[in-house]
Amino acid sequence: MKIRDVMVHDVVAIDPSASLAEAAQLMREANVGILPVVEDGQVCGVGEFATGDPVVAHPDWNLDQAMEAMARAQIGRLPVIDDDNVLAGIVTLGSLALRSKKDKETLAAAKAVSRRSVKGDSPRAASTHGKRGAGRAGKKAED
Repeated sequence: MKIRDVMVHDVVAIDPSASLAEAAQLMREANVGILPVVEDGQVCGVGEFATGDPVVAHPDWNLDQAMEAMARAQIGRLPVIDDDNVLAGIVTLGSLALRSKKDKETLAAAKAVSRRSVKGDSPRAASTHGKRGAGRAGKKAED
């Protein structure tokens, strides 16, 4: 099974020029836990409060690749981008857990995602600071 088979296609995103208050209001209204920063259709990770090195998935990844990326970055949601860095969807750990037949691997990924640094470091997500199209956006999980 591939990410394209489990991802949510209808994604709520925000422009990099939006304020933090606008982002919070949009997240509340749309009832979403991730708000990709998108400019011209591309996940860019720019803006005052956006992560600079967005962690993303690709539609042709298998479920294990996405779980590994989530565990490594300690995040439960991944924007899915196509080969042109255009936002194609969102995949969540929950959707992977529901569809994966590998209970032990899914549980291990969930445990890794839930770990937090005792120093208060927050995990990086596509919705928080950086450079347009930079970083992990083009990397595959197996890198």
